Amino acid sequence: MDTTDFDWKPRFGMEFDSDENAYEFYNSYGRRMRFGIRRDTVAKNKHTGEITSRIFVCCKEGFRPQDERDVLVLKYRAETRTSCEAKLCIKLDRKKYNFFVNHFV
Repeated sequence: MDTTDFDWKPRFGMEFDSDENAYEFYNSYGRRMRFGIRRDTVAKNKHTGEITSRIFVCCKEGFRPQDERDVLVLKYRAETRTSCEAKLCIKLDRKKYNFFVNHFV
């Protein structure tokens, strides 16, 4: 088995110096697998404001909320979200002060 095959694939326990590095890694993985990503949920420490966890999802995850101006809309946009379940969840390890992958779909 080729060891370079694991360099670009996300896996449980993978570590990153920052959430931005994790975003860049998952974005390059998404490009390779031909899907776009976006930042979804973030959790921050109330006192310090530092990020403690973050979830990156496929750009097609979920569904768009119903437009409240439904009666006034003349031209509807095409539905782009199709409930894709691809996601990468990272958490802050306070001892090492880096982020690690704790969930991946």
